[in-house]
Amino acid sequence: MKVVLVDNLVMPEEGSLDFLDVHPHLGLLALAAVAEPHGHTVRIVDPKRLIKSGQLSYDATLYERAAQGLLNQQPEVVGFTALGCSFLFALNVAALLKAREPELPILLGGPHATMLHRQILERFPQFDIIVRYEADEIFPSVLENIDSRNLSDIPGLSWRGTCETDLHFNLGSPKVENLDSLPFTNYDHYPVASLDLDLLRIEAGRGCPFLCTFCSTATFFQRSFRLKSAQRLVTELDQLHERFGFSDFKLDHDLFTVNKRKILEFCEVVKDRQYCWRASARVDCVDDELLTRMAEAGCVGLYFGIETGSARLQQIARKRLDLSLVEPTLRKCRDLGIDTTASFITGYHEEEQQDLADTLDMFGRCFSPTCLPQLHMLAPEPGTPMFDQLADKLDYDGYAGPYNAFLVGAGDEALVLAHADIFSTYHYYPAALPRFEYKFAVEAADALRLVGPIILKYLLRVYEGRLSDLIFAIREWAGRSGGADLPDARMIEDFIGETFGKQHHLTSLFRFALCSNKTRPTSAARVNVLAPFDPDRLYQVGPHVQILSDLHDCERLLQRIKQDSEGRQLLTESETGERTSYLMSVTEETATGYVIDEGLEAMLSLFNEPRSCSEVTDLVRKVSGVSEIDGQYFAPLVSAGILVAHESSPSF
Repeated sequence: MKVVLVDNLVMPEEGSLDFLDVHPHLGLLALAAVAEPHGHTVRIVDPKRLIKSGQLSYDATLYERAAQGLLNQQPEVVGFTALGCSFLFALNVAALLKAREPELPILLGGPHATMLHRQILERFPQFDIIVRYEADEIFPSVLENIDSRNLSDIPGLSWRGTCETDLHFNLGSPKVENLDSLPFTNYDHYPVASLDLDLLRIEAGRGCPFLCTFCSTATFFQRSFRLKSAQRLVTELDQLHERFGFSDFKLDHDLFTVNKRKILEFCEVVKDRQYCWRASARVDCVDDELLTRMAEAGCVGLYFGIETGSARLQQIARKRLDLSLVEPTLRKCRDLGIDTTASFITGYHEEEQQDLADTLDMFGRCFSPTCLPQLHMLAPEPGTPMFDQLADKLDYDGYAGPYNAFLVGAGDEALVLAHADIFSTYHYYPAALPRFEYKFAVEAADALRLVGPIILKYLLRVYEGRLSDLIFAIREWAGRSGGADLPDARMIEDFIGETFGKQHHLTSLFRFALCSNKTRPTSAARVNVLAPFDPDRLYQVGPHVQILSDLHDCERLLQRIKQDSEGRQLLTESETGERTSYLMSVTEETATGYVIDEGLEAMLSLFNEPRSCSEVTDLVRKVSGVSEIDGQYFAPLVSAGILVAHESSPSF
């Protein structure tokens, strides 16, 4: 049987299609691995890769083109996996498939389908079978019996019989007890060599023994924590290293470090391989000994879900972390060379002003050159205790988290509004504070991350180290200015300039940092400097270049601040040096700043419009009286990609 499995369409956190995650989907690879020994041919289609490569347009034609692409493969079965944030794609494409090929069996699986299997089958006839929970051990039986619809004895299935209303819900919650018993996955289902990946992900285990009120992981995996054996994990790493050349890996598991003994066993087996690896953990599920052994065995990154800096909300959300462990754990990781991510959530139903302040303040304290904090808006997830309590209170304002698929189809928003329980991640729970305050905090924290930890920590000296005081001050300032907009880098820069003065060195630092760290251009904007320099060719300042006039020597200032990292006060203006101008070149790969003088700044301004270097040379000679300059003066600027050839200029 020819089976086509369709990957998720999840948006990246950055919100830009350039950052779509095209890593192989481990769940679909696992299904392919159990189906193929039974004679089935499996192909995996990733819409994210097709969009990123330009083969699919992310617009109103998306669903139509995706459906036709699937039909062109002449599948005998199509299976979708979907999270709440990606379900629009699966729903719309499946509907088109069913309209054109009514007899084509369409399957659905994954956490979202598991939690809402009954509602989905009752409302959306395009799906024939929903495979609940972990499908590895039952998937071959589903495929074997799909034509006959002899499915009654397969546990964990919800399926449609002879007509739309003939629904069946088999008992059972399939779960793979021994993950080592699963076959090895074949990554050749993805074009790994052409995906431009910096690491490969492997499945390290499944399940979480905790029961946070906002998370569906424990429900989907039935609170059953499992980890592959050390030898199995390392064998997989070895095979991927030999097959694809990767030495950098992400060990996928929601909570890798629960069982200290098993992690120490893994560290012992992997330590001599010279691999680098990353994983997820809780701060109360690691200690100094474990972290040390992990670092010695190649661990270079850990993701910590902190969720809230409020001790009160830690109890309400049942995360129940001892918050006194957070900063010492991050410091220990830093000392061992392990980079960290500290993830926070805001927008809890019970979250009051002080709770929000506590979260923002811990977010600010976590931020360092080796720790990247994240602040997310709470997303209502089916299958969670919180959803069970608050699902009837869901509201909608069009603002949602970064992972939700865009509303591109004519009926997408109508679907989201008509089926709030199914599209809950596009909605929110009303909470103790006005919704705008949580949104403002999320967007402000994200914008402030752009300046980097050194400048942000330096600015917080003014606010006694409390990020909450800074963000609340920005919100109050924005309100006085009459705006109801959410903050972005421009608003932050304007706030700093008005609060401290246009000539203040903090304003210079923010202008410099926000320009340096803005979103990189797409690959289409890469600078081509391969053509030989020709003084008579038309050039102009590249679109990736910005000149920042009249600001301090920011690189010198940053060195001063690093040397005085424990200082309590800002530098005095007499300590900040003379003002200058910067030429900023921000490409896809790097951001480079050059200190330039007024003369070069004036000459570059002449290239705001396409001109030849010879023409500019003549203008400079006439204005300045300097006769020594000639067209070759600009050759290094062309070589560095500062000046780029105008598209209509002929190439010689």
